[in-house]
Amino acid sequence: MAIIVVDTTAQSIAAKNDFSLIAYDSILPTSAYTGQNEDSDFTFLNALDYRDNTKYSPSIDSGTVTILFTQSNVETINYFAFAVHNSQDAGLSGMLEVDSGLGYEVVSEFASLKNNKPFISYFGQDLESAKQRLTLNFTSKLYIGSINIGKAIVMPRTPSIGFQPSKFASLDTVEQFTTEGNNFLVGRREKKGNQAKANFRFIKFDYLDKWWGGFSNHVLDSKPIYFKWSKNKDETIYGLQNWKNLTKPTYSSSLYANISLEINGYI
Repeated sequence: MAIIVVDTTAQSIAAKNDFSLIAYDSILPTSAYTGQNEDSDFTFLNALDYRDNTKYSPSIDSGTVTILFTQSNVETINYFAFAVHNSQDAGLSGMLEVDSGLGYEVVSEFASLKNNKPFISYFGQDLESAKQRLTLNFTSKLYIGSINIGKAIVMPRTPSIGFQPSKFASLDTVEQFTTEGNNFLVGRREKKGNQAKANFRFIKFDYLDKWWGGFSNHVLDSKPIYFKWSKNKDETIYGLQNWKNLTKPTYSSSLYANISLEINGYI
């Protein structure tokens, strides 16, 4: 009898090194910026207002815009993100550079994006910076609804068993109409986005002390977040944590708590 031995060592090591990102804090709303070359009907502030029904657009229909951000104090940052609306149609590509005191260094590059699909880039480490430079290249009129730079919450691992990936969880509503004889007539579908549900067990209370209060206030102020459940997968949801289901951390032991997320939005 043949015996097949499957070596899962590489997969196990990758899983142990994997983790989730929760990104909500951004330094941009309090930063100074130049070079945005904004359309007067779609100002750059629209990308910083924590809403998805407003959008920033450069005044030119194609070309390159380079935006310089500066802060009055050195900030700790580890991620860059943007979301919605027409990155694919506009042929968007570009990069983010960060000056950590020794000149600009490229920390993120992006291209071949899809419309409305959130993009998030984790730098792999915390950087101290008071100056960043964002370059946007586009081939037709560009609209962006959200741009963030800040320090993401790096979870110690990916979600616990029972995780609901947003790409498989549509929130769309459907109405179907049939005749009295039960013959199908027509259906109507209203797009409502997607939903991610995640539980994280055994999170240290000391770690929650550093960010849970700020996160809760952000949610209760109806501001959206980025959630990337695995650093190894291109699966990010941008949307609102359901404030009604903003659970309080529950006691697991004197050192650990359990928390859960429910995020509805774009994928």
